[in-house]
Amino acid sequence: MTGILGGTFDPPHIGHLVLAGEAAARFSLDRVLLVPSRLPPHKMNGSVTPFEDRLEMLSLAAAGDPLFEVADLESVSGPSYTIDLLRRARAGGIDPVFITGSDSLSEMPSWKEYPLFLDLARFVAGTRAGCGRPVIPPAAAGRIEVFEIPGILVSSSGLRERFARSMPTRYLIPESVRSFISRRGLYGFREGR
Repeated sequence: MTGILGGTFDPPHIGHLVLAGEAAARFSLDRVLLVPSRLPPHKMNGSVTPFEDRLEMLSLAAAGDPLFEVADLESVSGPSYTIDLLRRARAGGIDPVFITGSDSLSEMPSWKEYPLFLDLARFVAGTRAGCGRPVIPPAAAGRIEVFEIPGILVSSSGLRERFARSMPTRYLIPESVRSFISRRGLYGFREGR
């Protein structure tokens, strides 16, 4: 079986990797496709790091783990919607297990074609440290399997802030990704500042 973990990955961090790895172990997945959103619909008014940089950072983060495969499956035109990703996956012969963090569950009713997309995959949600008990939307009750992951309290938004303020980020993000961010000067970060 194939898992799919989609997201902005701005930047990818160890929480993403732990979530994907734990889902693979819990649900006997053969591989996990890590799919960066080209144009995240919930971030269309904000600034998002260019897709090519996020794709490269995700490739660096996943390198060396044969379980993970970075896949560019999003449409090049228009917003990246979960339902479209799942339709493309199914058209490609994949019967997906869609992996998400439990903190995203409360946002699900605002996703395009909710709850129709729940018919296109098995949905699993990993708990996130510090987020409390997950709230499953009524139309999704009984259709999402919640599982625990090791307690790691890290987020992409928190990392962007840490980089911008020159706060420590080592061990929260793969070192290869951290070096890439420094070389590119992403999030206002340069090593040695």
